[in-house]
Amino acid sequence: MNLKFLCANHRQWLMSDARRAEQSWLEWTERGALLCEEGQYRQAVPFLGCAYELADFLLSERAPGYAVAAMRFTDSARQLMEAYRQTGDTGHGNYILVGASSRLSRELATKAHYQLTADCIRTLYTEDTRVPEAWGGQLPGELSPAAGGPPRLH
Repeated sequence: MNLKFLCANHRQWLMSDARRAEQSWLEWTERGALLCEEGQYRQAVPFLGCAYELADFLLSERAPGYAVAAMRFTDSARQLMEAYRQTGDTGHGNYILVGASSRLSRELATKAHYQLTADCIRTLYTEDTRVPEAWGGQLPGELSPAAGGPPRLH
């Protein structure tokens, strides 16, 4: 099973500019979440799927920093999995779960990111939708309170 949400042209255009990808991620995540709140899960899937693909790209780019990218990727995966489950498509939801946990597992090799990454993986498998507050969205050397404090997921 190979789930692709972005066409090749949009993928190339968005992934040529991390800022553009981040803005589109935000817009599609918000649109997908709104549709889910309205109970329109089937209509939300394409938006959440595109956001998930962009979150994977942003995680690879570490944009706007590893902690934010990892939490956004985790949040995107959880939202997409839930939308699939609400439509009765647990197979696709489980496929996203395995793919997202596998993607995050590759990040465990970086010692500085290990604990946050492990916490993100854990949240994929639990009902708790929050990454532990102890991180405050920061990793050593990324954002300091002087640089604007902890980043927000949305």
